[in-house]
Amino acid sequence: MNRALFYGVGMKSAKFLLLPVFALILSGCAGYRVGSTLDKSIKTVSLTIVNKTDEPSIEVAVMKALRAELQMDGRLEVRSQNEADVVLSVTLTKFDLEALSYVRHQDSLAAEYRLTVTASAVLSDAETGKVILENPAVLGESEFSYAEDLTTTKRHGLPKAANDLARKVVSTVVTAW
Repeated sequence: MNRALFYGVGMKSAKFLLLPVFALILSGCAGYRVGSTLDKSIKTVSLTIVNKTDEPSIEVAVMKALRAELQMDGRLEVRSQNEADVVLSVTLTKFDLEALSYVRHQDSLAAEYRLTVTASAVLSDAETGKVILENPAVLGESEFSYAEDLTTTKRHGLPKAANDLARKVVSTVVTAW
């Protein structure tokens, strides 16, 4: 049998068999969308943060992180409430500091910690107050080593946890998957 003829027929058959397989794979992605979940008319956002935890002043770090994340994303401009299209309300609901590892031969002294900030996020229309998006539980976390004292240790971990929380909140608000 002629080898060239055999390979030519085989390649044509392979193309006809692979075409339905690729079509089936691509049809599985039909419901997915990448881009913004927001209406194209929404260009500006106002931020409000409420701290319902026992940890004082963590809302300052979270506000700073949210502003920075929104500016870096670039899809929404931060404005005052009377100038914004939407309002992003973040309520800090839980602050948790958990020991992850301990110093060898001193079981009561923690060497590493995990700091977790839990929040709820609500995006609503600035004019009507109608809820556009809501996420009742967003977690921001950081892991870090013990510093000189517990207060300093928290101060080292909070910015990283606030940045993680801000990234997740902004992602929830503006990104569609």
